[in-house]
This record gives sequence, C-alpha cells and structure tokens, in this order.
Amino acid sequence: MQETKVTLIYFGLSLFVLLALIPWVVNSSMGDKSIQTLAIYGGIIVAFLGGMIWGWDEANTSSKKLWIAIGFSILGLVISLIALVNLTISLILLIISLQAFLSFEKKHSVFFKANNKYAAARGLITNLVTICCITSLAFLYNPYT
Repeated sequence: MQETKVTLIYFGLSLFVLLALIPWVVNSSMGDKSIQTLAIYGGIIVAFLGGMIWGWDEANTSSKKLWIAIGFSILGLVISLIALVNLTISLILLIISLQAFLSFEKKHSVFFKANNKYAAARGLITNLVTICCITSLAFLYNPYT
C-alpha cells in the first residue's frame, strides 16, 4: 500500500510541474489559464488532504483533528474560488496551506511517522509543489511577458 501511495503522489506532482511550465513554454494567454488551473488543482489537493484525516486510525483521531480536517477542506475550496479572481493570493494561500498540512501530518499521523519512504516523498512533493507555485508567481510578475 505504501508503494501505491508514493507512486500516486508522484503522478500528482507531474500535473503541477506541467501546469507550472506551460506559461514559460507556450504563451502569456495560455500561461494565465495554466496558472489558474494549477491554483484550482492545488485547492482540490488541499481539500483532499484535509479529508484524509477522517481516514486516520480512530485511536489517533480526535474531534479537534476532525475540525482541523474540515478547516483544510474549506481552505482548499477558498483557494480554488480565489483563483478565479486573484491568482497571487490563491498561490500564496496554496503554499501556506500545503506547508501547514505537511507540518500537521508530521506531528499527528501515525502512518507518516511509521513509513519513512512515504514521509520522505510527502516532504519532497510538498516542497516541489511549492516551487511550482513560486515559479508561477514569478511568471505573473515577470516584466518581460
């Protein structure tokens, strides 16, 4: 099961990388749509990560953690909706929420603590997606586009 999770994490990363590269390779008009798609997809991922908490071992889950899960899910929705009107704020919220969830998972997930390969992949992917967001922000503020 751990191998499947790690493989799927890398597949999810590939879409972030593709969406972050399109603005630099294609054109400015398509770039804006690509970045908007990246932010919306990121919001969906944050909501999905929040939902994962509901599947954690019951001995490790408390009502406080379930409320936090709902908070992450709502934050994912907010990120996706803001992407429709302000990409900069959406991308910044996406970066903050992904890093916050990683920190939360490190502290509270038994699976994360027990599976070094999964933990390493989650950390790496979160940081690479953060780089994709920063790359997208750089495109938005690039004076040459």
